[in-house]
Amino acid sequence: MINKAGKELTWLFALKILSRLFDLTLNILVLRDLEPGIYGLTTNLDLLTNVTLFYLKIVLKQTYSRLKDPNQEQTQSAVNLMYFGLLITICISPITVFVMSYNQSVNFAKTAFLYGISAIIDGASEPYAVQWIIQLKLNVIAKAEGLAVFIKTIVLYILLGKYTREIFQIETLIGFGIAQVIYSIIVFVYIFSLSTKTKPKLLNEEGVYVVSEMKQIGYQFTLMAFMKFLLQELEKIVMVIYNNPIISGEFTLVSHIGSIIPRFIYVNIEQIAYNLFPKISQDEQQQLLQKYLRFLNLIGISIVSAGIPCASAFLQIYGTQWTADSCVLAMQLYCIYIWIMGINGITESYVNSTIATKDMGWYRYLLIAQTIIYSLSLVIMVQLGSSGIIISNILSMSVRIFVSFLIIHKSGIQIQWSRILPKFWILYICGFLLQYLTQGFQLLILTAIYYGILGLVNLRTVIDVIKSN
Repeated sequence: MINKAGKELTWLFALKILSRLFDLTLNILVLRDLEPGIYGLTTNLDLLTNVTLFYLKIVLKQTYSRLKDPNQEQTQSAVNLMYFGLLITICISPITVFVMSYNQSVNFAKTAFLYGISAIIDGASEPYAVQWIIQLKLNVIAKAEGLAVFIKTIVLYILLGKYTREIFQIETLIGFGIAQVIYSIIVFVYIFSLSTKTKPKLLNEEGVYVVSEMKQIGYQFTLMAFMKFLLQELEKIVMVIYNNPIISGEFTLVSHIGSIIPRFIYVNIEQIAYNLFPKISQDEQQQLLQKYLRFLNLIGISIVSAGIPCASAFLQIYGTQWTADSCVLAMQLYCIYIWIMGINGITESYVNSTIATKDMGWYRYLLIAQTIIYSLSLVIMVQLGSSGIIISNILSMSVRIFVSFLIIHKSGIQIQWSRILPKFWILYICGFLLQYLTQGFQLLILTAIYYGILGLVNLRTVIDVIKSN
């Protein structure tokens, strides 16, 4: 089982990282001529998508992913559940589009409509993706999303690129909307073309569409996931209410750059771990969790020690409009946030996939308390700009990690701290200090060489995660 997950992880790493690097490369060409205020409005659009797909992709998807060894009836139940979620998505989409478009420009309203359509199409692929997720054949999902990102980026560059924008005469925001719709269509068509057994149907003669076990878990996860959704998306909600496009633009750019690691490495490790942890013994859980933690610490320490000194030099690639002190500071803080995010993701994956149903009640109260604390800190810290938002995220996620480790310890898992740190980690601190001796493009080259060598020293850690043996 673990080796099978390792093969899928290899596909996910290779395809998604390549597609994301391609995405960032072409986006540099687009963003060099884009004002921060205009780009900041894409925060509203991301929030629209996340709200619309929240119940389908967060609650219901996690519900069936907890199944240890799903039989044919449970698999069909999962398909039925995702059709129910799709119906909810279709109902939520126009409401979300209307609310987000209220008192906005006509171009924003048109783009919001396109994002709403995109969310529905994206949601329509979920019933067809059930069989691949349950069987841990995540390479199908990786190929679909990798191809979609690749084509979406090309479309975005054609519509908004410096040398092609005059040909199509399309407003900037609407160009983002068209590219998003194309992304969703490609994901749907790819997964649909390979899937079978995807029609909703009764499980037995009594007229049951969803097994009782899945209903119960789904109910519990609805309450828990709502709290987690607020913890993850509250920053966007506050930025929309605060209505400062410059702050939103800086935060969106920084998070877009930093999303290479969280969205295309962390998310896939967490998805595999979430499906895998319930299916293996506790000893295997401990070994696997330690491997993941060591790998995530390797990535996190590397990003912190290399990213903070290089933040200003790196942002110059995107144009001088992005090199303000506030944006550079936000980029530096986000490097720390990426590290914290990885540790939080894997520990919460373990907790959410293994916690007993009877313990979900008090865990939910902990999430409520964390949400209240995060909300208060975010409202206060947003006054500091994009950096304040990131500081609030770091503090909130640190508390969540502490709670997760308490639950992990209670479950009987004993983390050996010496096994979750990369080899020669002290050299990363030395590298952090040495980088301040040089500047500009030369800094980026020397940093890449130095950390490339350290990466080779720790190559075994990466191989262990990919193979998971």
